[in-house]
Amino acid sequence: MHDFSKSTILRCALACVHFQISTAHVTRDQDYGIGFQFTPAYGSVAVSYENGSNIALGRVNGDKAWHDLMFKFCVDTRYMRYDGSDTTLEADRLVLVEMVDSLAQLAAAKLGRPVRAAAVSLPAHNRVHHYGEFAVAPILQHAFETAGMEYLPIITWNAAMGEPLIFAENAIVAGHGFGLCQPYTAGSECKNGTRAPYDVFYLIGYYANELEITRTSRQWSAYQSWWYGFPSEQHLGRDSKHDNPNEEHYWDAVRQRLIKSFPPSGHLSYNITKLIFYGDYAEDPRLRLEVEELLRAFGQKPLLVDDEINPVYAGALGVAEFAKRKPYFDIEAQHSHGLVDQTKPDP
Repeated sequence: MHDFSKSTILRCALACVHFQISTAHVTRDQDYGIGFQFTPAYGSVAVSYENGSNIALGRVNGDKAWHDLMFKFCVDTRYMRYDGSDTTLEADRLVLVEMVDSLAQLAAAKLGRPVRAAAVSLPAHNRVHHYGEFAVAPILQHAFETAGMEYLPIITWNAAMGEPLIFAENAIVAGHGFGLCQPYTAGSECKNGTRAPYDVFYLIGYYANELEITRTSRQWSAYQSWWYGFPSEQHLGRDSKHDNPNEEHYWDAVRQRLIKSFPPSGHLSYNITKLIFYGDYAEDPRLRLEVEELLRAFGQKPLLVDDEINPVYAGALGVAEFAKRKPYFDIEAQHSHGLVDQTKPDP
């Protein structure tokens, strides 16, 4: 995917400013945020408390049907809209309901109380699709309702996708504490708080069944979603290393995929500032070496984010943080631009 022209980027920037955070319904009986992270290999769940404590609660492994469904959601441009009466997508809905229900039960067992509401992030995506149509959000909402929970959409419109969805590039960035207004009760667009600095992220997700590669635009908010994404369509997950007797064939394919995440000219409008690995095999030394060599070849020297965040749960922690920042408390629902105005001061 090529870098866009300055006029296109400007239009995108203006569109991103007009994010609207959904405040149509206010949940008053859950004073913490619950986040579900959907990856190609598993689902995970975390909780975010008002005092700033974010805790991973566990994971549920997915099967081939789960991986195929995530591919449909994030890569397949032909995915149909689910309207509740459509039986053709019933198999997809049942796969989704099983995961949502399993994560909810896992979280409830850890918290000692049922989960009433949760937000969710989807895997990395690689193209603008479903633009102007809500194809994925309805089936997500229906699955949550079937599992007896409220689905929290976080945003009502996404400049890149046309759907109110949170993806890996949002959740992973937030999970590491980047792109967030502080304190979490800060008002719209951080006018009543401290805004995060601008960054350009290079995000590498490595799972048994998938390799995700995402280079973001320059942004200060984790809510924004203008990206140059390359989730693998070639099944370059770690389990594919031995599909060929010569493992170097696999690494050649990985290298080519990494190269494609840069424009043909190799020139970036803004240098990459932060590099984040996530997923089950985020620590894989060979993958890290390949990424390091690629960045060096393109003259990039980003800061490797090496904190205490578990790479398996980084996305879930980020989504839980998003969920905590929704207006759960006794306020009048209202639409606003950017981040929502919050209601409680820090304790």
